[in-house]
Amino acid sequence: MVTKDKINAERVYYNYEGRMPPVQLESAPAPLPVADTEPRLITDTTLRDGAQDSRFPLFPNEARLRYVDLLHQLDNGSGRIHAIETFIYQKRDLWVLDKLLERGYEFPRITTWIRATPRDVKELYEASQGRVKETGMLASSSDHHIFDKLGYRSKEEAIEKYLRPVLTACEYGITPRVHLEDTTRADIFGWVIPFIHTVLEATEGRAKFRICDTIGWGVPDPYAAMPQGIPRLITTLYGETGAELEFHGHNDFGLATANSLAAWRYGCRKVNVAFAGLGERTGNTSLEQMLAGYIRIYGDPGFDLSVLPEMTALVEERLTPVPHNAPIIGEVFTTQAGIHQAGVARQAAAPGGLIYLAYDPSLVGRKEAGRNLIGAMSGAEGIVAILNAEAQQRGLEARFSATSRVVKEIYDRVQEAYDGEYDPAADRWLNYRTTFFTAGEIWQTAARALGLEGGALP
Repeated sequence: MVTKDKINAERVYYNYEGRMPPVQLESAPAPLPVADTEPRLITDTTLRDGAQDSRFPLFPNEARLRYVDLLHQLDNGSGRIHAIETFIYQKRDLWVLDKLLERGYEFPRITTWIRATPRDVKELYEASQGRVKETGMLASSSDHHIFDKLGYRSKEEAIEKYLRPVLTACEYGITPRVHLEDTTRADIFGWVIPFIHTVLEATEGRAKFRICDTIGWGVPDPYAAMPQGIPRLITTLYGETGAELEFHGHNDFGLATANSLAAWRYGCRKVNVAFAGLGERTGNTSLEQMLAGYIRIYGDPGFDLSVLPEMTALVEERLTPVPHNAPIIGEVFTTQAGIHQAGVARQAAAPGGLIYLAYDPSLVGRKEAGRNLIGAMSGAEGIVAILNAEAQQRGLEARFSATSRVVKEIYDRVQEAYDGEYDPAADRWLNYRTTFFTAGEIWQTAARALGLEGGALP
């Protein structure tokens, strides 16, 4: 059954021959949809798209199970982390699926991802014994994929092929979640909207749709034209079809989080994420960043963000290091620059609150408000913080301040170490330090500055 809507027989390509894809702007912004009283939701693809990250070869079974346990704890009964999807193709996948279903979590619900074939639907039903009630299935939407990748002869043929597993899923009592791959290069009015209408009619409105920015071309600007302009794309699809929409972003231009937030605002009920932005190429929209975005825009529904450090440790131990400066989950409460160290040191007593921290570290399970590193850009405040922390740890009453003679002497010695030795003949600086000073080194330097025998404080 093919839609009665008019399908564009012509192929629509966005071929910029490898150059940066341009963004076309319209004269007016995309309109916001009518206010939606339903809460916005998060879905997780860490076990599926996140597992395709090229930095690690395997997502171990036990790590996958532990991740879902932590995700359940993170949701904390709010229901906002609505679902998580997983593969079903290998023996290990089926074992993990069975263990996840045995847990009986209400949230996140366990869903799957399959190829768009009736056979895959039947295998899913048999493997899960009917316990999986929703599955994603691929439906490549751009002409780049319909013709160049899949080799279909027409857009009508693509609709007919995609519709078969959709209907099979409904026959087995499984809600089809149709993943419209590469929508940000698709023919929106000439194929995507007619296809959505067809599926909705055939499934009596049961099907759901994931809008995929597969190669990260999307932009969050409400003036940007379709298909790359996420606000205009989402508000158009939602307005034309009324379907339940979910956004799946990639971070090729660093806009995955911004695009996902825009998708929520302009009509997507759900946004698909992966922890730490794991995934193909530059990765998917980051779970932790969307949690922060959710709280800032819609309020905190009760997430247990204290779980984030344990989730980070799991990923780093079993999969891959998390970038040091990753928002929310990285070492983002550490500072080196003197002006920042001074601000952090003074903010506890500041009437205006935090000075150089975006939020209290305890919100995301971090105990320390700041950790100072002593490097070439550090100032006296960082040295003072380290000395006083070391003194407290040793049970000493001694306290240092930025005006202390010993602090000034340590500062000078630190800078001398980073300057190194000047060779006038070569007009070069040599033998300069390139590593941070440890707290122990700073403490020993203080001892030497105080002239204590052996260079050691008590």
